[in-house]
Amino acid sequence: MPDPELIKRWKVTETLLERARHALPEVPHEQRSALLAQYQEFLKHNELGLAFDVLEELGHLLSARSGFWRDLERAAENIGLADRLPAVRKAFANAPTGRQES
Repeated sequence: MPDPELIKRWKVTETLLERARHALPEVPHEQRSALLAQYQEFLKHNELGLAFDVLEELGHLLSARSGFWRDLERAAENIGLADRLPAVRKAFANAPTGRQES
């Protein structure tokens, strides 16, 4: 049986990844749909590192705002992806802030 602390970390990471996903810009894009389907499949199988990779790719593809990158940064910290933090923090620093205009 998995360690209760590990399960808690997985749930926190999953929540952060989902928050990041919901923060992605809503634009019609075929590649976006394929990547989101891949992300969902990884999440379903508890492949959080791979789900993170897909979201990071989507964030760059769609010019995600700072909130997306902040949630992705927290997810990376939570699952021990320390080597990914510099790139995510750089994307956060360069990202537009605030909400998108309608």
